[in-house]
Amino acid sequence: MSPSHLNRMRNGLGMRADLHTHSTASDGEMTPAALVHYARERGLGALALTDHDSVAGLDTASQAARRVGIDFVPGVELSCDVPQNEVHILGYFIRWHDPHFLTMLARFRESRYGRAEKMVRKLTALGAPIAFERVKQIAGDAPIGRPHIAQALVEAGHVSSVPEAFERFIGRNGPAYVQRFRLTPADAVALILRAGGVPVLAHPREVTHYVEPLVKVGLVGLEALYGLYDTATRAELVRLARRYDLIVTGGSDFHGLNHMAYLNDLGDVEVPVEVVAQLRARAEAL
Repeated sequence: MSPSHLNRMRNGLGMRADLHTHSTASDGEMTPAALVHYARERGLGALALTDHDSVAGLDTASQAARRVGIDFVPGVELSCDVPQNEVHILGYFIRWHDPHFLTMLARFRESRYGRAEKMVRKLTALGAPIAFERVKQIAGDAPIGRPHIAQALVEAGHVSSVPEAFERFIGRNGPAYVQRFRLTPADAVALILRAGGVPVLAHPREVTHYVEPLVKVGLVGLEALYGLYDTATRAELVRLARRYDLIVTGGSDFHGLNHMAYLNDLGDVEVPVEVVAQLRARAEAL
């Protein structure tokens, strides 16, 4: 920990962590380095980068965090399809250069690419054509996802907003939806554990029935302090976490300043930095 970071801690600054953020390596707006510098501006003491099915930003973010004196937590958010819903599993302190882990993420990327092509073809048949090349441009270096297709639909004038794109076309029940490579929540927990990481159930309010079975296969934490949850919901989830002796984590799910209409700003959720020490200790014990 750098002297400047210690001074901020002594002065009562940097006592917050944000353990759920996204960069341009997935569907965020800021580069990994810019995100770290913004966390410094926001007075955070610790930051986790948890891009969707991608660890491409972790090297850059880790280096930037060392330069500015922020405690960096390498992470990922794995997407799992389940009946009528999605379950997301966060992984903290993963060995992100692990060959098996990288191979599995490559399967995700390949699946996303083929899925996006099929969705674009479906949209053309539905009378809402968009160019797949434009979708790739919007995605940039990030794995192609539905948000990139939604943005292309907005640009083409077929819908007025990203939420409308999901509602009318590419949501789970939409006419242009295409199933992707499936990873079960239990598989995601196992994958994170194999990579030396600490698995945590993300934004769990709608999927609390998965907590008990996932605890049996190695779930370590619960994201009870999630940016979109009110005080009562957070308290209820904290009680659930304690029932199963899970680490209580949290974060803003920050994607960028242009997403502020429905998400908190970076660091707005009060997550104490002590949580990072708990996660690190569990990772070291694995």
